[in-house]
Amino acid sequence: MTYPVKYSEAEVLTAIHSTAKALQQNGIINDQTVYVVLLNGGVWFASHLFDCLGETANEVYYVKCHSYEGAERRELVWDYIPKMDLKGKQVLICDDICDSGQTATEAVRYLKNELQAADVQVVTLLSRTSTRLPDDIGLTSCIIDPSDDFFVGCGLDDNHRSRMLPYIGIIEK
Repeated sequence: MTYPVKYSEAEVLTAIHSTAKALQQNGIINDQTVYVVLLNGGVWFASHLFDCLGETANEVYYVKCHSYEGAERRELVWDYIPKMDLKGKQVLICDDICDSGQTATEAVRYLKNELQAADVQVVTLLSRTSTRLPDDIGLTSCIIDPSDDFFVGCGLDDNHRSRMLPYIGIIEK
């Protein structure tokens, strides 16, 4: 299936590279940061982010949760949480998109409250200008989009399809 291109592969990769540099320069990450990647969408983004970070990404966990069934948003469901020792650690959550902020907010609260992480920040490939998170949650996004389009590619899926496209396309309604 072909989707109209919203952000080209070059635009996406440039945005990821710039974001990786900013995360390092702003002290959001360092060689002690623990990365928690949200499956499935966060894998594509995290792998490209880690390429830009080099050896900095040395402790990585993968967590499976979902809040969508097709295009419908639902309650957040935790499918898989590995055993992680995050007590007192600096954590960066990696995900594909921050849309409503529900997943990011609940993931941060869980890692702080249940696993006692000292600091938890969120980085996403994409967020919307309308995304609102509580003031105590830091969000860094590679691309901030003002539309209400549904996207596909670069980790974002069209009902479990086309997640690995190298560009971000628009799912036409």
